[in-house]
Amino acid sequence: MSEDIAGSSFLGTNNNFFLPESRTMSFAVEEEDPWSAAGFDPVNDMRQPLTQSQAMDEDMVTEGITAANVLVGVDLPEVFDTAYIRAGPVGDRVSVEALEVIIGLGGLGPRVFEQIAALVVPSNAMYVTRNEFNTGLALLGFAQKNMELSLLKVYQHRNDLPIPLLSNLSNVSIKRSNPLMASSTKPKRRQSFDDDPWRIASTPPAANNGFPYQVNDSIDVAIAGRNTNDPTVLTSTGLDTSNQTSDNDTATATIAKSTTPKRFVAVDVVTDKVSTQALVKASTESYQWFLDLDQITVTVAEKEGFLFTHINYWVHSNQRQTSVRRRYSDFYWFWETLLKRYPFRVIPNLPPKKISGKDKVFLEKRCHGLSRFINCIVRHPVLKNDEEVITFLTEQTEFLAWRRAKSPNLDEEFVRVNPQTEELEAFIPKDLDSRIEQIKGRLPSSIEKYDTLCSVMEKTIRLKEARAMEMRLYNDTLKELRDVEHQCFVPNCQACGQVVRGYENVGTYLSNGSSIIEAETASAISGVLENLKRHRDISGSFLEMLDRKSKLDANQISALYKKISANTAKVNQNRGVPGLESEVERLDTTIKTDTEKMIYQQRRDTYIRYCLASELSYLHKQQAFVSLLYQNYVHEQLQYARRTVDNWKALEALLCELPKPEDFS
Repeated sequence: MSEDIAGSSFLGTNNNFFLPESRTMSFAVEEEDPWSAAGFDPVNDMRQPLTQSQAMDEDMVTEGITAANVLVGVDLPEVFDTAYIRAGPVGDRVSVEALEVIIGLGGLGPRVFEQIAALVVPSNAMYVTRNEFNTGLALLGFAQKNMELSLLKVYQHRNDLPIPLLSNLSNVSIKRSNPLMASSTKPKRRQSFDDDPWRIASTPPAANNGFPYQVNDSIDVAIAGRNTNDPTVLTSTGLDTSNQTSDNDTATATIAKSTTPKRFVAVDVVTDKVSTQALVKASTESYQWFLDLDQITVTVAEKEGFLFTHINYWVHSNQRQTSVRRRYSDFYWFWETLLKRYPFRVIPNLPPKKISGKDKVFLEKRCHGLSRFINCIVRHPVLKNDEEVITFLTEQTEFLAWRRAKSPNLDEEFVRVNPQTEELEAFIPKDLDSRIEQIKGRLPSSIEKYDTLCSVMEKTIRLKEARAMEMRLYNDTLKELRDVEHQCFVPNCQACGQVVRGYENVGTYLSNGSSIIEAETASAISGVLENLKRHRDISGSFLEMLDRKSKLDANQISALYKKISANTAKVNQNRGVPGLESEVERLDTTIKTDTEKMIYQQRRDTYIRYCLASELSYLHKQQAFVSLLYQNYVHEQLQYARRTVDNWKALEALLCELPKPEDFS
């Protein structure tokens, strides 16, 4: 196909790209399907007995034929590309298990796969290359036509391969996994942060991320001592160093009592264990959250109002199968609510407001912006489960009335979740601060580059749209020219009449080409362009989250620590002195209050750092969408290129019937 594209005048850069090249073509029409299972009759050359020289040539050819090279350079049907994408390739390789699944769609059973695998899968290999995969599909087509399965047959029919029939191929999606690791017999080693520094481990590594302020041993014990018989109690470092597990895993709340000196009252910290476990599960999923994503579409519903009109939008959830009507003000309220409930999470921005002049172009851009916003929310592993998010996507009543009737809880995530931070500390990388600084230095430049990519892609789309319009204009002009030249000034001239009729064919296929380009641009606008903008928006939202963190994470841990240390020294000095009992009691109460504040702020600081680590991992996982972005874009471009080539080939066949120079006398 690449040769056809390169040689096609459609892709030329000169002003005559609508003029086909002059070439001679011959056509043969088969009355019957040459690939039908019954009565298959190869071409005559293949039926003739081989002479000695022919047999020697064939032996020389077959010696070099392998599954990896037999179809190199062959223009293969589209189903080969689609099947390859569905097989989940990794690094131009497909696992043997995935190949078996795809071959199994042919419905011929495991014996046929064994025969095909013997021809295309190298000895003891766990994967096949793309060329070997294509050869396997070609052999499947041969098997479905009851033809001999051999690489020689594939070579002989490489230019007229039977198209394999794969049932339900569009519903197949094989998880991408490294075929080199698929059948490893070595025991799996626990992955550490050193192996994947951007990953939040699903199993807490043995780490000790304590607070830097606790240096006085007596204060450490008083603030967060450890009862070794209770695995849920806070330690001085916030970590559970024992191997014990709680007997009551279903309890909603646990109480941690710190071991303190006799002069202090024990400090109780009530935490929610179930919420903590759910939070850890949502934030530590590696790719599971990526497999079951909702897709939200936002479209214009209607305008309302007379003097002050506003626009309603339909918000449709594919996964929930719900459609609700929302205004831009509802989206804005929803955005502000999420910022208050999740200040340390990545919350994308809304498209800008506009008071007047809401034309079709503006509304289309706003719908795309609202779609990017809401899809980023439902693709976030934590935000997608928020009750306000679910309500926004499912509440059928007028949302303004619902907002007035039910005020959501606007407390920040730490207050609402009340997590067991000693369990979360193990998921915070030791070098989190250096990672944050690294990403802060890199993201502004990355966002700038993505802005450029979006701009270039928009220009490319506009150029294609202009080309489609010019092709339609050319078609209209040809029709007008046909009306002008429908009668030749030379009497009894048949050739000019055929040329004029050829105008209609050229115009029709130019119109078809224009439709293909319009479909391509529409796909690019909703596909690659929107995905580029989404990735850019998430990167910008991450930087804004870091700005919010710098404003909202202020604490008094250091000051409280110094105050507790000073009061503890006074208590030790005055305890037992006659007449100072009331002062000692007051200091004990103050120390307990300050200790509770300090523990609370330490827990909040730990939770904020845990959120940063989770969002950093979330940002890293967005690269998976970038990978899919380009894979899907290239696949779509290949499809449209083939439709374009087929369109020009069909026109070329019709133009071969036009009169030749000798027909004009």
